[in-house]
Amino acid sequence: MKKNVQFLLEPLSCLINASQNQTLLEALLEAGIDIDHSCGGNGTCGTCRVHIESGFDSLPPPNEVEAELRNELPFDSHERLACQNYAHEGLIVKLREKKL
Repeated sequence: MKKNVQFLLEPLSCLINASQNQTLLEALLEAGIDIDHSCGGNGTCGTCRVHIESGFDSLPPPNEVEAELRNELPFDSHERLACQNYAHEGLIVKLREKKL
């Protein structure tokens, strides 16, 4: 059975409903949130990076795909790829500012 979870999206202050088997990216897109994802969720572009404001310790360590990209691009300490991390109850996720 799929467990439903909610996480908070900042700076929009909205609750996102998701199932635990959805990536953050999938949940955000399903909720109609405009988030960059140039590679289609394959973890190769880094455009879906989000900042984990709360609940960072509930996420697993970066998988191989994310770890490789973290070595190539400048990530801050609490940034993760939305396409490589799954929704968890109680996360507070902040969208990055779009670059012009």
